[in-house]
Amino acid sequence: MTRVRSFAVAFSLAVSMVSASSLLLMPATVQAADAKPKVSKAVGEPLKKAQEALQKKQFEAALAEINKAKAVEKRTPFEDYQIDEFLGYILIQQKKYGEAANVYERMLNSGQMPADQVDDRTKAVAQMYFQEKQYKKSVDWAKKWLEKHPGNEDMSVLVAQSYYLLNDFKNAATSMSQVVAAAEKAGQTPKENYLQIVLSSHFKEKNNDGISDALKKMVRYYPKPEYWENLIDLNRRKNSGGDRLTLGYYRLMNDVGVLNNKGDCMEMAQLGIEAGVPGESQAVVEKGIESGVLKSDDKTEQGRYERLLAAAKKQAAADRASLAQQAKDAEKAAQGQAFVGLGQAYLSYGQVDEAITALEKGIKKTGVTDTDEAQISLGIAYLKKGQKDQARQAFKAVKSESKWANLAELWALRAQAPA
Repeated sequence: MTRVRSFAVAFSLAVSMVSASSLLLMPATVQAADAKPKVSKAVGEPLKKAQEALQKKQFEAALAEINKAKAVEKRTPFEDYQIDEFLGYILIQQKKYGEAANVYERMLNSGQMPADQVDDRTKAVAQMYFQEKQYKKSVDWAKKWLEKHPGNEDMSVLVAQSYYLLNDFKNAATSMSQVVAAAEKAGQTPKENYLQIVLSSHFKEKNNDGISDALKKMVRYYPKPEYWENLIDLNRRKNSGGDRLTLGYYRLMNDVGVLNNKGDCMEMAQLGIEAGVPGESQAVVEKGIESGVLKSDDKTEQGRYERLLAAAKKQAAADRASLAQQAKDAEKAAQGQAFVGLGQAYLSYGQVDEAITALEKGIKKTGVTDTDEAQISLGIAYLKKGQKDQARQAFKAVKSESKWANLAELWALRAQAPA
């Protein structure tokens, strides 16, 4: 199981039923002479007094009159509905949403509600139950509303959040993933909060594939270090491709700003020297010392960092001095690996244009030791040059069955993420 930590999920749904005009209009009590059905005098008089009390915001007095109306025997269903209109209005004014939801649910089930009010009040019942933490009922009523309004974002989010709070993480992930997919289809950026719920739901379910997919979307739209750190760690655990692939992951960690462990810095520098890119090793150790990652009060430990830096500098100086000869040798070589190695060396010294030229020449030839690794190097060079489209094309050229495929996908996401 991955060590990806659970992210705190901040629910941001605005429960707006308290401002819904369809619910806060003062109920009418006086019926027209020809109105059908009618309210009897025994029920109508206390309701009229209740209305007068409500106009003065005298809620307790209004409730007393409503109770008088409820005490009338042999009431009609329409009269019961009128009584509930007043009762629901008062309960909402008093912010007693749980009681109000019960009343509006009864009204919706009565068959007396005008057709043009059913939608708004169905939605309000779902919102009120959510407000009162009755999440199962909130889901049920929200789904009723969504049957007529499929794909509505606010109510779909309410369903997903309700599932999450019910600890039904499978349905929470599925429901919120649909919201995310709808936003993407519409060309919009999914809200970070929605992606966090998907991630946290998969985490609770211990679904590593789901966690990985969620993190990929998070780094695409919100490339924060903590998201990158978790995503890279999750993929590194799948790595059985040897030291060069390990170095590849370290390069990505360094690029996104999460190479912050002294052991990782040291290993990356050592692997870089072994891979023939000591300039990269020098840069990593210097950065680690400057940032404090490779800094210790222990003289023995600090001495190791200084010796590693000195070794990297020495080899980098010799390597840089040989670049011109390497370029001549690559031009004469029948196979492409000489150009690939040259391109990787150029890249390690920040000579991006030269790196691109050399790598492209090498990839076009036969005899490249690992074409997929070379494609990733080319993509990194394009990315450093700011040519994101070309970078993505290079990363996507890595074969799907290759050991480099996961790393290439992460680099492609890096090229797709906002600057």
